[in-house]
Amino acid sequence: MLAGIAEGLALADRARLQQKDVLEVLELTSMSSELVMQKGNAIIKSEFPPQQELKHMQKDLKLALNMAEGLEHPLPITAASNEVYKHAKRLGYGSHDSSAVYVRARF
Repeated sequence: MLAGIAEGLALADRARLQQKDVLEVLELTSMSSELVMQKGNAIIKSEFPPQQELKHMQKDLKLALNMAEGLEHPLPITAASNEVYKHAKRLGYGSHDSSAVYVRARF
């Protein structure tokens, strides 16, 4: 979910929309939650104090993918998200909050 929010805010930035406006619209939907708003605001401010380090989120995605493979159950969205998190980790954001995945989503 967080990778999707990061991508949406990156798209808004590319389209020259105000990210805060996009987040305000998101707040009016059923997707709104304290976590979504907190991470969205962290992305907008480019402040990523670690609550859940990105490297741990990526590890959890990898564990889910390993379990799914053992059960022969495809998780294509999780696999794609894992690649984005791995790239953010390679860019040096592993010890930052998982919302730092936005840095990778901007590419």
